[in-house]
Amino acid sequence: MNLPAMNLTAGMPAWTLRGGVACAVALILISLAAQGVGVFPLGIVALLGVLSVTAPATPAPAFLIVATAVAVAVVSDDAFDIRVLALVPLIHLVHIGCALTAVIPGTARVHVSALRPAAVRFVLVQLAVAALAAVASLVPETVTPAALEVLALLAATTLAVLATRLIMKRPK
Repeated sequence: MNLPAMNLTAGMPAWTLRGGVACAVALILISLAAQGVGVFPLGIVALLGVLSVTAPATPAPAFLIVATAVAVAVVSDDAFDIRVLALVPLIHLVHIGCALTAVIPGTARVHVSALRPAAVRFVLVQLAVAALAAVASLVPETVTPAALEVLALLAATTLAVLATRLIMKRPK
């Protein structure tokens, strides 16, 4: 059976994904330094960042995420500070970038269209996180009104029902 020839562009080298991860790690380090994280924790995050770029299929990216979260939790007083919120997409970018570079050979070429599903999921997750952060910023820091608690319970119940329906409808 003869298949028609496809005209593919050259694509980009797979190492550019590692470069993107390295840029995200650099921005994470800059953000942590701007928040006043000490030299030792910054060194640990930098080392984990280098390991994440060079060996993305190891636990290093997960440790990088944890180390960043711990460093921010220690120095930050406000969870809604723009420097803290800016770390969310950067950490997510490191996670996605390492996941992709772990399965793509370093000598391969990657077409941008192949990254579209991951990019769409990235944007959808970031929109959901931004919406949740916006809702959480509206919650008063004192006593929560009963109406807001009931609304939160209804929302959580709705999410549980939707998740259950998605799991039950999944093809086997």
